[in-house]
Amino acid sequence: MSKINKIILGNFLIEEGSIKNWKFISFLFILAIIMIFSSHSIDKKIILIGDLKNDISVLESEFIDNRKNVMNLKMESNVLQIMKEKGIKSFNNPPFKIIIN
Repeated sequence: MSKINKIILGNFLIEEGSIKNWKFISFLFILAIIMIFSSHSIDKKIILIGDLKNDISVLESEFIDNRKNVMNLKMESNVLQIMKEKGIKSFNNPPFKIIIN
């Protein structure tokens, strides 16, 4: 029998001295398991990074919207309108200092 037939039929696993072959196959199997585990771990980390990037973009857009709203609320015209709605009038005369000696 040729070596290819022995490999296909699996005779190399049951012949005498095949313990070397079993050790090598076990080693390859363990390496394959480690490789599969590490690739799954990397995939999970990549998915987590993508989710975090999406969260960051959402939070950045919320921050920009909130900053825009605050800027609008701080504008003098909006402050005057809110004061008018609450019945508070603005004075034309500036305040004066009281100096105590």
